[in-house]
Amino acid sequence: MAFTTTATGNTGPIDVYNIDWSVGLIGSNIREDVMLVQALFRILYYELMGFNDNTQPPPDEPGVIEVDGLIGPVTRRHIKHFQAQMAARGTKVTQDGSFDPFRAENQLSTRTHSRYSLELLNNGCLFFCEKQGLDNFSNLPNRADMPAPLRAALKTRKKTARQYVYVPQTVPTTGGA
Repeated sequence: MAFTTTATGNTGPIDVYNIDWSVGLIGSNIREDVMLVQALFRILYYELMGFNDNTQPPPDEPGVIEVDGLIGPVTRRHIKHFQAQMAARGTKVTQDGSFDPFRAENQLSTRTHSRYSLELLNNGCLFFCEKQGLDNFSNLPNRADMPAPLRAALKTRKKTARQYVYVPQTVPTTGGA
């Protein structure tokens, strides 16, 4: 489930948002995690349109992305489009159509040694909102226009996504051979 975590900003600690499980083509697509990704796309592409260094939404989108928690074709297009934009700007990012939770601030993926798309999306929203003096990003957990399950999930604060937490399993013994 989506959650809030702390990163280091220019003026001290800042809140950023992470997911517990992957979202996208090969993701677990937990509803609140999908909502977070959709909400961040909505901020970057639509609420900041014209103030985001020409970071445009996918071409031919009929309207603003809906924050509904469903991983349909619109959300998948946004994910692929964002990853392609980051790669075109010279950022080493995996273009696999999925967003994985980021491990720690500025840490590369241990599998692909590339930047986490979700961290890049957070950074874009934060930077352009701060540049415009808007609280669209920083106030995300309290925005009345966001779904209640997302707002509730973002009230949770933690350091690490569940996808990266090892939980030892106990194996029952059969008691004989």
